[in-house]
Amino acid sequence: MRNDIYIAYGCPPTWKNEVKLEVKGVVSVVADALFVHEGRYHIVEVDHQQKMSVNKAKIGKYRKMLELGVFKTPPVFVWMTTTEYKMKQLLELCDGMDVRVFLASQFH
Repeated sequence: MRNDIYIAYGCPPTWKNEVKLEVKGVVSVVADALFVHEGRYHIVEVDHQQKMSVNKAKIGKYRKMLELGVFKTPPVFVWMTTTEYKMKQLLELCDGMDVRVFLASQFH
């Protein structure tokens, strides 16, 4: 599923898988992928079989990083999930964040 996003964004040369983002002693999270597109960081998260509680915790960590001003420009969060129900939940959890949520079925 991650490869679908990679291809959809034109195989960005800055693409890196499994990127650890950290403010030592405060917050740490591993993004499924990270790349720069049109001058902005894009953080990719693929929800294939994750429990929503895991996604909620990750989103909380990203919110903390935003609050701490870790990013010069707030990133775009790109999620891919498997059901419309999960898509709706992710959109609600990411309210106020710059987010794109895709269904895996949109790519196949």
